[in-house]
Amino acid sequence: MSSFSNNKIYTPIIIAMVFIVGLSVGRHYLSPNSIGSVSSKSKLHRIINYIERDYVDTIDIVKMETSAIEDLIKNLDPHSAYIKPAEYHNYVDPLRGNFEGIGIQFRMIRDSLTVMLPLPGGPSEKAGLLAGDKIVMVENDTIAGKKLNTNDITKKIKGEKGSLVHLKIHRTHTDSLLSFDVYRDVIPTYSLDAHFMINDSLGYIKISKFSATTIEEFNQAISDLLEKNMTQLILDLRGNSGGYLNAAITMSDAFIAKDELIVYTDGHNRPEKKYYAKGHGDFENQKLIILINENSASASEIVAGAVQDNDRGTIVGRRSFGKGLVQEQLDFSDGSALRLTVARYYTPTGRSIQRSYEEGNIAYYADHYHQMLTGENPQNDSIKIPDSLIFTTPKGKTVYGGGGILPDVVIPFDTNINYSFYNQIVRKSIISELAIDYFNQYKEDLKIYKDVKDFDTHFKLSKKQYKQITQYAEQQEIKSPKETIEQSKNLILNLYKAEIARLLFHNHGYYYIVLQEDPSYIKSVALMDSVEE
Repeated sequence: MSSFSNNKIYTPIIIAMVFIVGLSVGRHYLSPNSIGSVSSKSKLHRIINYIERDYVDTIDIVKMETSAIEDLIKNLDPHSAYIKPAEYHNYVDPLRGNFEGIGIQFRMIRDSLTVMLPLPGGPSEKAGLLAGDKIVMVENDTIAGKKLNTNDITKKIKGEKGSLVHLKIHRTHTDSLLSFDVYRDVIPTYSLDAHFMINDSLGYIKISKFSATTIEEFNQAISDLLEKNMTQLILDLRGNSGGYLNAAITMSDAFIAKDELIVYTDGHNRPEKKYYAKGHGDFENQKLIILINENSASASEIVAGAVQDNDRGTIVGRRSFGKGLVQEQLDFSDGSALRLTVARYYTPTGRSIQRSYEEGNIAYYADHYHQMLTGENPQNDSIKIPDSLIFTTPKGKTVYGGGGILPDVVIPFDTNINYSFYNQIVRKSIISELAIDYFNQYKEDLKIYKDVKDFDTHFKLSKKQYKQITQYAEQQEIKSPKETIEQSKNLILNLYKAEIARLLFHNHGYYYIVLQEDPSYIKSVALMDSVEE
């Protein structure tokens, strides 16, 4: 039998390296407001001044001060964080709702920056860049083959609105490099990945984070779907690592009746504060399912917890991350900042969403990884939940504390299938790369599809495409037993089709197709008729 980890489906957000998720979750602090600047006269400050003034050798005092601060933070909780000046924008920008750059979605494929999609109407599309183009040079600096990480790449292509960047591009079937001048512009970043009607009455919305623009995007999506006669909704918060508290509260308000409790916060030096629904929602009485998983955290757990505790909908998927700490931010004059945990948040029934971190950060993330691998189902006799962690909703439904939101309907990983081959070709972007090649080769033919539903109905992949994928994988030294490869055949072909749909119809098209092989999504659609309003 294959190793346990081979039975898990890889996605770009899954935590094979659990510490990455911890950083991602931690950066999405729940209070968007800074509490000001600080000038310290503490013992630590005096010691650092003394060392700087009188130490026998020359030292890097900034490096020493940073190290001391980081050591202090390590003794707190996993989500308090010191942000260095050079890292500040990486923490703040994802939640702003826009940035200044050239407007592309990209991936590093075999050490080359590959354009996955020029954003519609953006600077790169206007300049003539195409999906599949590989950016070889930025200005006179070669970036291909240098093993640069995403942050390094982003620094080179981002810049002030109106500034010019010169790119050299390698394009498939073109012998020489192509030159493009791209004028940077303000690029909106969307937190709502997709919304569409699944059938005549059931709508779907996918939200990736809770940013400054989330509620505006969400309201537009709800309005659009209601105009299409939506009476049931699947809200997908899987992989949503959090964001602004106010956005989570406002979204919860769309589903929950006036004066019902949404969430409350409480801390040793922060008085209890309760947040109630104002009754302004457009979807308070219709059927609702919320999808969550092990990478749903923080603000997304507030929404799921509020809906579950108010008996307002059904939660489907796997236990969420369990990040229930509220951070406030202290800014320093050098551009650095401290995000300090000042309170915990609790669901309406009084559940603390925060998982225990008493045994330290390594154990904290290891526990999360174990949770992801094993799944949790309270109906399973092997899982013992103490009485102190069992709560009851107003309608008598049992809900569970202990960290994270445990779904009403648990969809565990299928441990009977070995996904190792599929995981490898996804990690190496093989399917994406071949889908781009197909799109560029048959672009004119693909224009016959008027929308994604038409594409889904009539576009068929042949054995030729499947064989091409497996052969290309073998060329990239990805080898697996034939039986293992065949287990993933449907997933492979579905993802290939979804990637082509992304190029035709953007993220909306991608999710419409890729969800058709998603067990939690399939289960949610089947459950909807039995969900109470």
